[in-house]
Amino acid sequence: MNTKILPISDFIRKFGMYADMLPIIDELILTRDGRPYASVRAMPEVKNQHLMKAIGGWKGTDLDDDAFWKKVLKRKNRKNLGIIP
Repeated sequence: MNTKILPISDFIRKFGMYADMLPIIDELILTRDGRPYASVRAMPEVKNQHLMKAIGGWKGTDLDDDAFWKKVLKRKNRKNLGIIP
């Protein structure tokens, strides 16, 4: 879980910076007098928009190969690997 804890006064002063961080992190926990006071999360739609920007990032690279991913994602039998006796 990617959570950041910070004082509420810091959140108010640097709101723009923390607002840009919200799609990347899970949650911001705001403290008041050193104790948790509130939690802030990005809406799921905002997180999805952020993820959609990354789609196609591998286009034209070595990772843009269906055979490569088929091999990586192939399920392996743990008995044949010698893990299970």
